[in-house]
Amino acid sequence: MNKTLLSYILTIGICAVAGAGTGVILKRTVGPIDETYPPGFNPKEFSPDMQDIMSRYNALGDKSINGVRNFKDSEVVNIMMEKYRNQEYCHFYTIGNAFTIITQTVRNAFIKNGNEYFEEQISNSNIVNLAMRSYQTDVGGDVTTYRGNSLGPDKANYPSSPTSTYTASKYKNYMGKTLDEMFIYIISEKTTLNSSRTNKGDEVVINLELNPNLSTYWYKYQMKNLSGLSNLPPFTEVKLTYTCNKDLELKHIYVDETFTATKEGVPVPAETHNVLDIYYYQGVAKTIPAINESIDYKIPED
Repeated sequence: MNKTLLSYILTIGICAVAGAGTGVILKRTVGPIDETYPPGFNPKEFSPDMQDIMSRYNALGDKSINGVRNFKDSEVVNIMMEKYRNQEYCHFYTIGNAFTIITQTVRNAFIKNGNEYFEEQISNSNIVNLAMRSYQTDVGGDVTTYRGNSLGPDKANYPSSPTSTYTASKYKNYMGKTLDEMFIYIISEKTTLNSSRTNKGDEVVINLELNPNLSTYWYKYQMKNLSGLSNLPPFTEVKLTYTCNKDLELKHIYVDETFTATKEGVPVPAETHNVLDIYYYQGVAKTIPAINESIDYKIPED
């Protein structure tokens, strides 16, 4: 396999999912693969009614996991994500590996410090060394990005001057979400195929299997624009496992998903299988790093 083709296959590993990266496995098929939506398709029709969900939740006397026992699993997931998103201070780390012809590492970090937002994505292997940092101030503020090169699994080098600056609306069209939105999947009863909720000691685990087409509408645009794909990549599987404590504080998401990507001039689509661990922390201030300040991706022990 030539280096150009292998580089393409691994390049789509930088895409983010809820702030997470991806890895790639080659599928031996030919021809472009595209995801299409009917004219007039509106993803908002499949989005959760957060005003209704949070209104019902805020009216509860018991706001723990016991209080939401009559809420649907998708609603509980949206509650815990909304509670996390509205913290003054929060951050998360994604740790992943992509096993292809060679091993590719994936790292992703996100920080909210008051009205400041930051995200880093790194994808590294012997052939691919991609990295991007994004900075945003205020909800709906402009987003400044820096495209760099990874120096290893956890480190990257960035230019001193920004690569691009976007308005919030243009960045959403480019990346599928602004930094203050944080989560990119569309999760609702309309996009949930199967779900379950289990108590594990002091923690609660919620498993969701999502409609792979409807739930990934914004995610597809992120992949297409960030990785230079020819078409919107179709998904065949999206499974998410959420872990929270009994106060609905989000702790961890395990991602298991599959999609296929095509790039112009490359006759071999890449079937991608993502397996990612995303660790969430909230309530503790964390400084937004300077452009070439390294991030410690070591996951602290509980």
